[in-house]
Amino acid sequence: MARRAKEEAAKTRERILASALSLFAKKGYDHVTFNDIAARLKMTKGAVYWHFESKEKLLLELVSQMLVRFESEIAALLPPGENTFDRLSFPDVADMMVRHAVQTVADPKKAAFFMLMHEQIRWSSASMNSFREDLLKSKKFGPWEAFNVAVQNDIRGGRVSSEVDSLEIASCCMALWNGLVRSNIDKFLQCDLEATLKKAYAAIWRDIQKKQ
Repeated sequence: MARRAKEEAAKTRERILASALSLFAKKGYDHVTFNDIAARLKMTKGAVYWHFESKEKLLLELVSQMLVRFESEIAALLPPGENTFDRLSFPDVADMMVRHAVQTVADPKKAAFFMLMHEQIRWSSASMNSFREDLLKSKKFGPWEAFNVAVQNDIRGGRVSSEVDSLEIASCCMALWNGLVRSNIDKFLQCDLEATLKKAYAAIWRDIQKKQ
């Protein structure tokens, strides 16, 4: 009985997360309440609170889930048995991020999460202060960290000049990724997302490689 109750609670939790993601993406994070989430699932507000003590905690769980999935995708690039990221190179991460971009545009849930984070949250609002703090302190391994670590690995491996700023390159790569993905989801910029990202990352890689 205890196991069944635990499984049912896990399923309910996932239903709440899916409902919240859909509502946040459509109405905007600030305009969605626990009453809205509960009504969509035909639950009571108290039942939602039983699983998540605040809207910020619910959003943080959505972000955490996405980062866990990303970390598993990055880990798949490593040799069997590797449990650190010190073997990643810039081309490894760039190739994975190109695939990740294509999947994000094609997958409604990933696209909804992307638009939530980039369109439906006012990061400057006071209500986001605690959430931003929790997010910035997160130890989860995300896309920006992957590029940063990869460039540092390439510097140590002698493939990239020591003068290259890994933080700057990581920010540039993510700005490119975010802009192109957003334009494709919005249907604003008609381009071959995969080919365009590959060319952009190849150009960055040529620029930062150590000249022989």
